[in-house]
Amino acid sequence: MVAGGEALHPSPACATMDSLSHIPAPKHHDAARRRRRLILSVVAIVALAGLAGGVAAARRHGVSRTPAKPLYVRTDRAIKLDLLTRLPKPPQLLIFGGSRATRFEPSRFQRLTGLRGFNLAFQNGRPEDAWAYVNFIHTRFPQLRLHVVWFIHVEAFREQGLSFGLVQDRRLSRWLPPALVAAQRAKLPTTAAGVPKNRDLALTRYGPDGVVLYNRYDLDVARGRRLSRSLDNSIATVLKRYTTTTAALFPRSEVYFQKTLGLLNEMGSTPAVVFMPLHPRLLAAVRSVGWDKRHREVIAYLDGLQKDYRFCLLDLSELSSFGGDPKAFYDGYHVKQANARKIVDAVVARCPDAFK
Repeated sequence: MVAGGEALHPSPACATMDSLSHIPAPKHHDAARRRRRLILSVVAIVALAGLAGGVAAARRHGVSRTPAKPLYVRTDRAIKLDLLTRLPKPPQLLIFGGSRATRFEPSRFQRLTGLRGFNLAFQNGRPEDAWAYVNFIHTRFPQLRLHVVWFIHVEAFREQGLSFGLVQDRRLSRWLPPALVAAQRAKLPTTAAGVPKNRDLALTRYGPDGVVLYNRYDLDVARGRRLSRSLDNSIATVLKRYTTTTAALFPRSEVYFQKTLGLLNEMGSTPAVVFMPLHPRLLAAVRSVGWDKRHREVIAYLDGLQKDYRFCLLDLSELSSFGGDPKAFYDGYHVKQANARKIVDAVVARCPDAFK
């Protein structure tokens, strides 16, 4: 209401936007609108047809508008990196090494030392692996003091390519020179048919702390394979290897071993470096055909490093050095749980500084 008692009604000249929206459009406007819609529909159909034709032509000529998804090779490095990142707390003790060290239980180390552990031993574990993982953990937890038990053998420093798992994952490969990573990536499979089946990996079960609980060796035992037969195969394989293998010490592996020792020393750690045992029958067969020579070379190399780096060197190559059981082997190299636990006990007792 306004003065004078009359209601206020807007005239057509001053209609609001709401009121305009309800005004019917003239008939000639409807016709124009229908023509515009028809034209837009035709344009859209032509555009879609052109796009489909372009995609088809690209396929005929082998050109893809969408980059192909990179092929991925599943490895134990990737599996253990996944397990490592799922831990509720960072590990205080790391177990490094090759496949011979995969059975060492972090829980046994924790029972003896109080340190939470994780098993970072891999198939053909290399010093380059250790360097990448120590840096990965140290970057995430810079205040964490890492303790390390590093299990080696006379072949641990020989020349060998990097694991695909190490070069595929940026979280690990970033700690290696780009040229080295690029050269190793060039060896990755380029077709799906070239991706390894990794049947052994498919058979392997891991604990949440990285320890191998079951793998093909256990399957062989369950199927009735005898230790004597496995020893025969181990001896035949190593005798052939020593006639063709590379030198015991490869410069690149030496460099990354020393870089890792140096980083751990800077963090206040004194690693334990432990020679893994061989089955007595295998050791007797290889001593005179190359093992003794390589053993002396690696021992001399490690002795020389002790002038510049802190680490405890423990040689458990012979079973008698820790009271091991010759029956507690899968083959000439890989120990069963009973021997693995005896080795852990010996390391903790003889390298106390590694756990302080």
